[in-house]
Amino acid sequence: MIILESLTEPAATQAHWVLETLAMLVAGLLYWRARNAATQPPQRLARWTLLAGAAVGAALGSRALFMLQYAPVLLGQPLPAWLSGKTIVGGLLGGIAGVEVAKQQLRWRASTGDGFVWPLIMAIEIGRLGCQLSGLRDLTYGNPTTLPWAWNYGDGVPRHPVSLYEMLGVGLLALLIRLPSRGAAPGDRFRAFASGYLLLRVLLDFLKPPYAPAADGLLVPQRLLDLTPIQWACCAGLLYYAPFLMRRLRRGERTFG
Repeated sequence: MIILESLTEPAATQAHWVLETLAMLVAGLLYWRARNAATQPPQRLARWTLLAGAAVGAALGSRALFMLQYAPVLLGQPLPAWLSGKTIVGGLLGGIAGVEVAKQQLRWRASTGDGFVWPLIMAIEIGRLGCQLSGLRDLTYGNPTTLPWAWNYGDGVPRHPVSLYEMLGVGLLALLIRLPSRGAAPGDRFRAFASGYLLLRVLLDFLKPPYAPAADGLLVPQRLLDLTPIQWACCAGLLYYAPFLMRRLRRGERTFG
């Protein structure tokens, strides 16, 4: 039944680092080439400022949400353990906050989100491939399953390949936001993608621990009112985008696009 499996260490560690680095480089290059003056400042320094805001916000957000996700088991651990992980959801929400801060400093009022859509899509797709190949210690493995496409992450237990599900979901979002849409405002493409991704993560994270026992010796996420901190962060992001979603639904338009 187990037809695919993760790489063995240290090959998994090396592959993850290579693919994560490639994801960041590709995202940065795609953003820099999106020279749409309607959504991005034309000045080189301003564009660097926005990119820096996104990068710093994403770095801080991804680490902070990881710490919150695993806080009970990290208590009493040395600092390297607290800094040992990152989350895409934290990176996305932190990056959004970082760009907004940078825009305030630049006094740039136009929406910049659409310029980040395709860089984000490519970064997630490439980065999640690295997660899928990295085995258990990446902490993105799924719950045990008897489905024929189950994945062996290295412990011999057939599990949901959640990172592959996420790659498929993001690919579907990429197709949906390319559909033509009436009345779309600047930034709506990014709002649609971010909303779809956050909803996707709320659902997919039910296929991971702590909704089934974690692998032996690995960190276990906490649950607050039956959701993990990552899922709560996704809900907060969806609440932030609720006005956009309601506006699109009231007009009877496609939500994605």
